[in-house]
Amino acid sequence: MKIINGQIIACGAVIKGASVIIDGSKIRYVGKRAKSHSADVIDAKGSFVSPGFIDSHIHGDPAKVLAHEIRYGTTAIVTAISCSSSANLSKSIDAIRRFKDDDVLGASVEGLRLEGPYISRERAGAQDKRFIKKPSTAGLCKIIERCGALLKIMTVAPELDGARKLIQNLKKKRIVASMGHTSADYEEGVKGIDAGITHATHLFNGMRRMAANGSSAALACLSDDRVVAEIIFDLVHVRPELLYLALAMKKRNGIILMTDSVRAEAGGDKVKGGVYRLRNGTIAGSNLTMIGAVKNAVRACGVALADAVAFATINPARLLGVDARKGSIAKEKDADIVIFDKDFDVKMTIVRGKIAYRKRGF
Repeated sequence: MKIINGQIIACGAVIKGASVIIDGSKIRYVGKRAKSHSADVIDAKGSFVSPGFIDSHIHGDPAKVLAHEIRYGTTAIVTAISCSSSANLSKSIDAIRRFKDDDVLGASVEGLRLEGPYISRERAGAQDKRFIKKPSTAGLCKIIERCGALLKIMTVAPELDGARKLIQNLKKKRIVASMGHTSADYEEGVKGIDAGITHATHLFNGMRRMAANGSSAALACLSDDRVVAEIIFDLVHVRPELLYLALAMKKRNGIILMTDSVRAEAGGDKVKGGVYRLRNGTIAGSNLTMIGAVKNAVRACGVALADAVAFATINPARLLGVDARKGSIAKEKDADIVIFDKDFDVKMTIVRGKIAYRKRGF
């Protein structure tokens, strides 16, 4: 397969008039002098050719999620699981494992992340408080054993008694310890980071508000380069002014775009004001897509296109430790590619060298 006449987003820049050659599931060439005699040619027609988006925080059955999200440029996901019973956790794990065994798009599931159960009751948000637990080393070991290698990220509230020991154990197991659903103040947040936290779960949401004295875990995450902050760029979960603050304080590799979408679980007809809500008005998740997040970062927040794409591709790939094969358009990497136009309308999504979505007429 050969993609021509595209504006390739690679190496932190936009390369006009470049081509990409795909052989099997891998990218074999990127540049302006592509030669391939037997390739199927895809004319990008001047559209942007980007790495496929990696959504590191999205809820729902993987099959349902990707059936929807593939149309919006998502080529890899990490399935998020909220606080729930052991039976529901096992059911979700089994669904992920079944999907990963699929020969067509199985590689699109990079694992799972757990929001809890060691989180703050006061900052639970839409989490089911019945299943929130006190930090327990034995409990954590059981969870890790049940999840196996699938577990990539775990959200922990660092202010809880015994939480820092759990964070240290997660670090030893090479599982990303993420700060979120927390009532921690700045000092408690710093202690959590010192213990091994390297990631913030939907920054600002599920956290104590930043007061005049700066007493918030969010500020600890913003001011420490050891922490990568994921943010919901739907312009509802987080005020644009706070998005500007995060963009000013974090380096280019310190921000991740994700959706925290619950569409696959809640359905598309229950959105109120751009988000899903509980009956009491509490935000329960977004209806955001990854291309929508990139668009909002560029158009509403003034982020350069190449940077916004990096937030949605190579940054989550690095977080998950898969950047050697995903997250950028480069030779020998997985051929996960999304083609979209200047209006951020996705024209085609390619997963491991196979066309997974093609808009009619393109």
